[in-house]
Amino acid sequence: MKERCEYEIRLKAIRIYEETGRFGHAVESVHRSRGWLCKWLRRYRKFGLDGLRDQSRVPKHIPHQTPESLVRKILALRDELAAHKTRRAAFAGIGAETIHYELHDRGVRHLPVISTIEKILARAGKTKKVKVKRTPGGPPYPYVRARKMGDLQQTDLVGPRYLRGPRGITRFYSFHTIDVVGQTVSASQFPDKQTISLCRHLVDSWRFMGLPRVAQMDNEMSASGGGRYRYSLSQVIRLHLLFGIHLVFIPKGEPGRNATVESFNNTWQMRVLRHRCANLRAVRRCSDRFLEYYHVRKPSRSLTVADHGTRFPGVLRDQLWATLRHLPIGFTIDPYFDARGHPALPIAKGLVSWVRKVDAHGCIEFNGAEYFIRRKLERQYVMATLSTYHRRVFIKYEGKVIKTFPFPFVGKVVDPIA
Repeated sequence: MKERCEYEIRLKAIRIYEETGRFGHAVESVHRSRGWLCKWLRRYRKFGLDGLRDQSRVPKHIPHQTPESLVRKILALRDELAAHKTRRAAFAGIGAETIHYELHDRGVRHLPVISTIEKILARAGKTKKVKVKRTPGGPPYPYVRARKMGDLQQTDLVGPRYLRGPRGITRFYSFHTIDVVGQTVSASQFPDKQTISLCRHLVDSWRFMGLPRVAQMDNEMSASGGGRYRYSLSQVIRLHLLFGIHLVFIPKGEPGRNATVESFNNTWQMRVLRHRCANLRAVRRCSDRFLEYYHVRKPSRSLTVADHGTRFPGVLRDQLWATLRHLPIGFTIDPYFDARGHPALPIAKGLVSWVRKVDAHGCIEFNGAEYFIRRKLERQYVMATLSTYHRRVFIKYEGKVIKTFPFPFVGKVVDPIA
């Protein structure tokens, strides 16, 4: 309707000008400018009445449009990756970033950016819209700062998972440890989630990744000990203290505080468990092949060439290997077993912390005991840090010590061996 009205105004101005020959009279009659009339008069003389109609504003040539041949190549590669037809695609994803890297690796020139590949996949109906749940901002959380590789490692487990093979059903667990900055990962599979299994996984992880300054994990009983005895320290805690590692337990029921390793858990399950494995040995072989791909053939989103010199976690680990702390040469955990075959590690000087949220009564609970802090700190996060050297727990809120408690555990304190 608006377009037709504009057409009639232009036509009226042209006719008044042709009848009177007066330029000013024509523009005043339709309340337009002289430049406006010049434009439509020029179009009228060139195209006739059709020239007075609005023309399409769609550009006739898009200089940066992705060529159709490249679009077909992108969609074909996406289907190839989704079908897992090749050994190389066995552990690959199907997202825009993976497709971009695969095209670059195959020597395709003039590649579009990752966001353009995402739009191409979306137009072809090859993507899923994922609804992200956003939670409102809560109380300040005492995050561990990690600036370089070796500052912080997160550990978690996946399981139980089940395999159906010729010998029946096999249950297993997979322990995962990841360096938050360097993105290097270690994974171990066991038929159980006992403390000794977790300890063996951690020793193998540190042998592969180096010792961290801080380690972070949830309150799984195999790690925390479950708090069965008030002033006892689990074997996993003692293992960290033995190597001078500050172990931090995240709040109960908040796995998102270990977001980096939780994200890897999902990736590991999608890429490894989609393969048919008859037994635990087959799962370990498949997991090892995936980790090889993950470290040296899968570019990490968290790594950039500008900041890290590479996008591959395995390459970054090799570059920084000499700067990391390491296990003593030849170290094994076997000498620390007692006569019954249970680990019996000593308590070394160091720190272990529990992050907790203060309840309505002003209390927190960790290691099987309840401690009163302050009622006015309800729903606020505090960090309870045990110094084994002082045998005391220091309660910190927003980085300041607000309270201390004795922690009289039994046994002497030795020096760390690393």
